[in-house]
Amino acid sequence: MARIELVCPAGSLPALKTAVDYGANCVYLGFKDATNARNFSGLNFDDKAMSEGIAYAHARGAKVLLALNTYPQSDNWASWTQAVDKAAERGIDAVILADPGLMRYALRTHPQLRLHLSVQGSATSYEAINFYHEHFGIQRAVLPRVLSLAQVENVIRNTQVELELFGFGGLCVMVEGRCALSAYATGESPNCNGACSPGKHVRWEQTPQG
Repeated sequence: MARIELVCPAGSLPALKTAVDYGANCVYLGFKDATNARNFSGLNFDDKAMSEGIAYAHARGAKVLLALNTYPQSDNWASWTQAVDKAAERGIDAVILADPGLMRYALRTHPQLRLHLSVQGSATSYEAINFYHEHFGIQRAVLPRVLSLAQVENVIRNTQVELELFGFGGLCVMVEGRCALSAYATGESPNCNGACSPGKHVRWEQTPQG
């Protein structure tokens, strides 16, 4: 049986260090821009913090995964390819991708770089996962959180690709990678801008319950 890895999010350098210190086998992080699907104010890494975080994790036997899991557009393609290049240069252990064009770029430009399929890639079946593996060399797929345990078991039985499941976190009725509600309501899409319903667009109400 394959060894299970504990993969933890790292929204900041202190969070990365805490996750590694308390047993995370891998941490995943992103740049401070729209290339990752958690592009929120106060989160993510600049170049200096990322270099320090990679060194800290590797020195303690943990892996670092870089989320580049939004979809570049024709006018900003270079920002995403440059992020892939940085990942390869800095010794990132894998990049988490959703866009097939970016997968193709990574595979051709940095064949040694390990590729993971993001939950934003919305692969809800083993057929989709096997397709990404065959055409882009994907070695791990992060399954959408809408799948039932029975559906997850069906995927496991029919693919040799490593699978990653969310153990906790935000839940949503929408399927990752397929939702256009935020883009419709706010003009900012998590698939392209990396932020779902940014705080400036959300009205908060305080009640006796909180």
